[in-house]
Amino acid sequence: MPEKIIKQTLSEQIYNILKEDILSGKILMGDKLTNRELQERFQVSSTPVRDAINRLSKDGLTQEVSKSGAQLITFDYSYANELNDFIAFLASKAVMLSSTEPDTEKLVEKLWVYEERMAEAKTSTDYLEADFRYHKVFFDYCGNRFMKETYKQYNFIRTLLIRYAIRTEEERELGIRQHREITQAFRSRNYEKAKRLMEAHYQSGIQLAKEHYLEGSTVKADKSEQKNNGKTVRRRL
Repeated sequence: MPEKIIKQTLSEQIYNILKEDILSGKILMGDKLTNRELQERFQVSSTPVRDAINRLSKDGLTQEVSKSGAQLITFDYSYANELNDFIAFLASKAVMLSSTEPDTEKLVEKLWVYEERMAEAKTSTDYLEADFRYHKVFFDYCGNRFMKETYKQYNFIRTLLIRYAIRTEEERELGIRQHREITQAFRSRNYEKAKRLMEAHYQSGIQLAKEHYLEGSTVKADKSEQKNNGKTVRRRL
């Protein structure tokens, strides 16, 4: 039987490549995407590049779009916190809706698969992809397609905004442990506990993101102060 081939337009291919580059960190938050550079990179005309950038804008990944290109969003803790609360609400709701699924064992088996992928992940990109798939299982079984589509759209932005939360091996292990606790509670049919653990999991992530964000802000402030002090000294000399 022949394999099914999914045809993509040039703009779709560029869009998917750029999203992967953003998720992997090849393109950083706050970076500028210029039409000319992207045209040279992909050897295409301006039209598919503009279409791809417009799709990124609709996803909420850019903060401004101009004729020359666009600039990606920067980390904003307040925005990240609000978005995290929104996704956490949807995720905990998806847990409860999934509990009415007749075949919860099949659901749990899928959760185990992505737990293992998180544990075996060699890169942050692989870990975040497995994390996304884990949570998506609940949305796949929740019976609400609008919740599922909303999660897919906004979780990507949330992932970018809380990359600060996964900095060390210990933090990754904490995330894996939290996922396993959620799975165990769900498998034991203690759905209220699974819901509470899901909410706590999201709050833990945003708290770690906040701590790392503040650490980064402090480092930048210290460097700026040192730089200014250095300039002052040079002027005195």
